[in-house]
Amino acid sequence: MASWNEIKEWSATEVGTAADIMVKARNGIVGLQAEIDASATPREWEGDAADSAKAMLRKRRQELEVMAAETAALASALDEAEQAVRSLRRTVDELDTLAAQHQFRIDNGDVIDTADGDSEDSWLSRLATRTELVSGVAGVLTTAEEIDDDLTRTLQRVVDGELDDGGASTLADAADAGEKRVELDEFDDRTREKYHVSPDPDGMTEWPDGVTGWAWEQLGNEKNRVTATEAEMLDDLQRHEGLLGVKELADIRQDALHRGETVFDSEGVTDGHSDAFRHAYWNARMAQRFGDEWAAEFATAHERSPESHATPVAMDLHNNEVGRRIATENPDASPDELAGLIERAVRDGEMVVVDSEGTLAPSDQIEHGDTYDTGGNPWPTNNDDRQDHTTPDDPSAYPDDRY
Repeated sequence: MASWNEIKEWSATEVGTAADIMVKARNGIVGLQAEIDASATPREWEGDAADSAKAMLRKRRQELEVMAAETAALASALDEAEQAVRSLRRTVDELDTLAAQHQFRIDNGDVIDTADGDSEDSWLSRLATRTELVSGVAGVLTTAEEIDDDLTRTLQRVVDGELDDGGASTLADAADAGEKRVELDEFDDRTREKYHVSPDPDGMTEWPDGVTGWAWEQLGNEKNRVTATEAEMLDDLQRHEGLLGVKELADIRQDALHRGETVFDSEGVTDGHSDAFRHAYWNARMAQRFGDEWAAEFATAHERSPESHATPVAMDLHNNEVGRRIATENPDASPDELAGLIERAVRDGEMVVVDSEGTLAPSDQIEHGDTYDTGGNPWPTNNDDRQDHTTPDDPSAYPDDRY
């Protein structure tokens, strides 16, 4: 993490100069398109030499497309960093000015009182000023780390050869793919920052158990592996509405599973477009039947499995929220009407999916079928990093009564 004194040395102008260099490099590479096109071998040229020339041309074209993507990504990331550094430096100067006006000094991040008891401000006013300065310094340090991380991530992608041309057929399209990757990385950051939840401290359990479990199986249902909080909410639902209420909840889940397997040609059933639809539809139906607050608490409890990775959890939490919003906006919609509204929301980019690289992305930015291959590359199940994520309050909403 950069220190306060180091941040004060950051220069938005120098970052902007680097961005301009990358823009010039990107434009120079994209400008080679006509030359590349003109290099095509004549149709009448055949034989081993012609084949070798064509192969070499394809290789050079591919190399240039990757270079176009890399320079465009760097230009975009540096441009974003320039604006962010410029804004950050203004905040640093404002905090230094505020400190000087009230006889404080910021010494490498520490707020030092220089009044020595000789100040016209009351002790309460000075305490408020000091609190504002400490909070401001902490905010600057956090923002600086985010700027550094964002730029480093793009640089590391280039160094590691992770950026490609996105299947582009022209140098301009390859450059656009590089810029899009930076935009997706920023979207991924924003989404993860907003949508996260810690694992259930009591882990997983099987529901229902005991006599209730026996009765549940007699109704033709199977027991489910759920979080401990889910089990508590299901027990509470049973107390309020009996097994019929719980059965209705299970039927909603089955309906969501069935529709999710048929929409979007079953592409992206896990972490893709079908998955986004399924979660949103499930939440919309729950919100209609049991109320928005209860549905939100239950869906969040569902995402607290200790084995769940932060990426699909963030995706699900976002899509769950969109589904409940659609239900609130359309309280009288039938299940079929809800399904249509939610499918449209997926196509319009209101939902989130995971792209092939494991990055969260708007659902209209990734082609159906091009999402993360969970089967071939399963998420890690040891997710200690989620321990620091938001811990929700204990569920308190009551389900809407019907029985």
